Amino acid sequence: MANVKSAANHAWLQFWARRSIPILQESRNQIMGMMRRAEMIRPSEVAEVVARDPLLTTQVLRMINQRERGSLSSDIVAIDAAIMLIGVIPFLEQFARAQTIESLMLPAHQAEYGKLLKLVFEARLARRLASHFANARFDAKLGEIQAAAILLNISDSLALIAPYLDSNAPPRDSAAIADLLATWQMPEPILALVLPHKDPSTRSVLQLAVVPLARLLDSGWWQDEVQQKISTIAAVLNLPFERVWQLLTQQLLAFTRKEGKSQQLYSPARWLAMLPGEWPRPTMVVPKTDAAILKKDVLVERMQALHLAGVQGVATNQVMVLAVRALSEGLGLQRIAFTLLMAAENSLRARYVQGVEPTDPLNTLRISLEKQHVLTKLLQKPQSFWLNSGNYGQFLPHLPLELIEQVGAKSFCAMSIFVGDKPVGLIYADAGLAGAVTEFHYEHFKQICILASKALAHNARHPK
Repeated sequence: MANVKSAANHAWLQFWARRSIPILQESRNQIMGMMRRAEMIRPSEVAEVVARDPLLTTQVLRMINQRERGSLSSDIVAIDAAIMLIGVIPFLEQFARAQTIESLMLPAHQAEYGKLLKLVFEARLARRLASHFANARFDAKLGEIQAAAILLNISDSLALIAPYLDSNAPPRDSAAIADLLATWQMPEPILALVLPHKDPSTRSVLQLAVVPLARLLDSGWWQDEVQQKISTIAAVLNLPFERVWQLLTQQLLAFTRKEGKSQQLYSPARWLAMLPGEWPRPTMVVPKTDAAILKKDVLVERMQALHLAGVQGVATNQVMVLAVRALSEGLGLQRIAFTLLMAAENSLRARYVQGVEPTDPLNTLRISLEKQHVLTKLLQKPQSFWLNSGNYGQFLPHLPLELIEQVGAKSFCAMSIFVGDKPVGLIYADAGLAGAVTEFHYEHFKQICILASKALAHNARHPK
């Protein structure tokens, strides 16, 4: 399989074999400024400029590791070591003439340039987070950690740039990063920190948990994969989950303060966690065609609020209120009920209800668990159920009679809520008697229920 991948990727590797990688205009401006006092410039000053530009970092590491070596030559990983080997003045003279990204992409291709800036900021954030958590582990070789963090998304950046260097540039293969690093003779310590291994070291486990956060956070703080990465970091550093969360948010705030004003096309503030409390709402006119986008933004806000409620350990009733708001205001579901498991009477009773009149039977719904049906199955382990037009005939005989007679919806979703290994109840939601619960509803319904379960579990672990 490796040979097949290499063959498919051969044209891409050849394209970048000897081709210079353009750098950011910001980097070239700083290097040109250093030229006027080159005799006084220290390698560490140049290294800081290089480290902020993942394209320039890649060019330097590639150049230094592909050099002709003697029998006693060693691999170079740290940027400042590479600059010392090249020499400050030769380095400045070479890269003061480098081609820039802006000269290739602006002003005609601002959208693609914005995408590239996003990757640049991701690399900078990845370097910052990797350095911070490696320091917490007392890692003695931060140069390797930083270089590996910056290189992780370099193949995505090169794929964006290639068409502007040559309109006939070949497509990138999915194995580009592994093949590129091998072709460029990157040292083994970098490869071990970038590419997954069957038997990873503790430092590579930490690195592969920390670095992807720079990209994963872009999809929302409440995502399961983000939580998994934070849990891995906590386990490696032997810290509580909440402490890792605190360290992460501190680093993101510091990063945003440093980088927030440097560019206009992409704002690092998007990584900041939404904090609880009243936030000012900007005055804006939303076209009717953007209604779906606005609805999605509301859903994101409500899910963020629920996630943070869990992290901060708010009261159980507040958790349920936030869950109901996420389902109704964010997801647009109409009738919502949290049914509490009453062990003494072996039944489910409606506790929190939204979207119905006071006289609606849903307010007083009681479902017996004496007989086996769909809901008794849900309470055996954390799981969900979606009734829709495609499976209604199949599951109708297995629905509890109370649900059919008192609620009557032919399309709904439900999910059991567990705290630890104990069921505490079940969340029910539908789109009204005449409405249909879609796959979009169902997928986000599950995410919201999982967030609610996590928040309730946090309360159980940390009673007030």
